[in-house]
Amino acid sequence: MGYDRDKAIQYAEKYWDRPCDDGVFWLSNDVVNVAQKRKELKAPEAEGWEPRFVKDINGAEEAVFRRKVGSHFEQRQIQPWEGLADCAHYLSRCLTTGGAAVNERGVSSLVNTLQGRSDTKTLVEKATKAGGQRIIDTGIFKKGDMFGYFNTSDQGDYGGAKRYTHSTMFTGKLDAKDVGRVTCHTKSRFGGKSEHFDEWWLNTDYAYTLIHFTSDDSPPDPAMAARLAGWWKLTYGATTEYYYILKDGRARYTLTAPKSKNELMQGAATGTAYWFQQLDKVTFIWRKTGTVEVWSRNGDGFGSTINGSTTGKAVKLF
Repeated sequence: MGYDRDKAIQYAEKYWDRPCDDGVFWLSNDVVNVAQKRKELKAPEAEGWEPRFVKDINGAEEAVFRRKVGSHFEQRQIQPWEGLADCAHYLSRCLTTGGAAVNERGVSSLVNTLQGRSDTKTLVEKATKAGGQRIIDTGIFKKGDMFGYFNTSDQGDYGGAKRYTHSTMFTGKLDAKDVGRVTCHTKSRFGGKSEHFDEWWLNTDYAYTLIHFTSDDSPPDPAMAARLAGWWKLTYGATTEYYYILKDGRARYTLTAPKSKNELMQGAATGTAYWFQQLDKVTFIWRKTGTVEVWSRNGDGFGSTINGSTTGKAVKLF
């Protein structure tokens, strides 16, 4: 069974500002059982008390039971901002509902698990905001795909820890001009519904890893795949690169010219990419940089446009 993006998003929309259906939420080093807290705080469901994640007085977040009394809400705190860490758990529940069974509590383990799946492609790893936006704007990255956020700042998450410290799910763009939105817990967001900022990049203290589920991707046309497979010479300006393209949607490049059609990439590739066919165009997404390269038919070869501006020409060698 493939990944059902709509089911994952529907679950996210239901639970983005409240504990998940399993009745718990996670702290940095512990778990909170909502039913147990109801008893401790004398907040029975029958009296209208509902668990929610809400903005606190400092602009962060707290977990509370609340109920409406007249024109205002009465609330009882379950957990303050300090210690809340439910993003990986929440996203695991979203993904599992969508048919991609995942059960992680830590962000790094969630990213590693997603990258290790046979039905995902890591389009870029630790990219800049600009690199991530280029990929989102291709339309290849879809709602229900995943972000990992790698902290780059000494003043960032968890005391400036240089590791993956947050994760979100892409909910799509609000309109054609929108940059794209996300959903997560801690802080709770869902694109277009949040009190907290929910544009996908969140803040500039991060490098961004974009992980794409592939089960609903259209396969490339066999004739196009056969035409692309092999060695290509790409020239743009004074630069020359050599691409080795595989039929299965992968590509590599090197600065060293191949000597024959049977020569495979020698040593470590300078860069790797996935390619996607979009009608009569081929889009390469380069993993290290987030470079987006679009090839369009041009006689026996292809014209290349890199990051929407730099142009070049690709000619097949073998």
